[in-house]
Amino acid sequence: DNYSLTRELLKRFREDETAQHIELLRTHYADQLPELWVEMLHKARVPASVVYGLNLQDGRRRQSLTPLLRVWNGNDSQIFELPGEKSSASVLLAADTPLLLWEQRGAPVLDVTGGTDSSIRFSMLKREESTYANIAENLSSQHDFLNFSIHSLPVEEQAMFKTILLIPIGALIVCVLRIIIGIRTSGTFMPVLIALAFIQTSLVTGLVGFLLVVATGLFIRGYLSRLNLLLVARITAVIITVIAIISIFSVLSYKLGLTEGLKITFFPMIILSWTIERMSILWEEEGGREVMVQGGGSLLTAVLAYWAMSDPWVRHLTFNFIGIQFIVLALVLLIGSYTGYRLLELKRFKAFGN
Repeated sequence: DNYSLTRELLKRFREDETAQHIELLRTHYADQLPELWVEMLHKARVPASVVYGLNLQDGRRRQSLTPLLRVWNGNDSQIFELPGEKSSASVLLAADTPLLLWEQRGAPVLDVTGGTDSSIRFSMLKREESTYANIAENLSSQHDFLNFSIHSLPVEEQAMFKTILLIPIGALIVCVLRIIIGIRTSGTFMPVLIALAFIQTSLVTGLVGFLLVVATGLFIRGYLSRLNLLLVARITAVIITVIAIISIFSVLSYKLGLTEGLKITFFPMIILSWTIERMSILWEEEGGREVMVQGGGSLLTAVLAYWAMSDPWVRHLTFNFIGIQFIVLALVLLIGSYTGYRLLELKRFKAFGN
């Protein structure tokens, strides 16, 4: 049928890239491959057209449209990802993310006359409004000065603030775990930054990527310590090494078809470099056990912060009710005045209770 014919056609272009006739078509139609596939399907009397999809994922910025192939079979139709677009189209066609077909007629998305280097980027933000919010917005729109809120910013900046306003929640988790419970971490607020990276990559992918990069970086950092470099030069070398490691892992995961591995690029490379440097010095001074304790504490804190920051209710409240930040500040000041024992220290002083 039309669908199986389309799958076999795209499969031939995806898997038989070394075939001469496939290579000839790819070379001749380098910039018009989607149109070529549509024309080939039309020759087989299969209705098809090129459509452009947009992944409606909350908080994403500077996203571009991805070309997809839409094929009809009677009154029904299906969307197919195109060879060479697997890294982005697979995300678009995932079941848990809504797909918006932006252009369905096959017409150009942007027509420019007398201009060069034109492009379109999309920013998305999921926003729920109540009747009171609409009334307040209508009243404030009458006076520009009264419309002093984050919701008056462009969508791209709103998406950025939606992530920034989650940082105090992660910092509160760090305060509770370090001051009340007594968990030791590598760096004070490094787990919060790791949790932000987990939000972008997903938890399992982020954990695996973090462990791979840090383990490989510690091995290379051990070699750099033998060169007796100065601190600035050593950190610079570690940063370059981390970038190389992330690049290698990204290419390798793409070649193996593991598109989740491409998300490792969301990790803050400077933070990873400082983490590797700090753990390496800790290994030399305190030993491997202390590295495992602080590294495990950092990951545990990052995971708990991730769960708190990724909760839909937390994201909704922190973005729509700015006063929540003052409540978090009050809790931090309250925790900061605590001078009692940490929970993990009770075991050390258990003998005094007897």
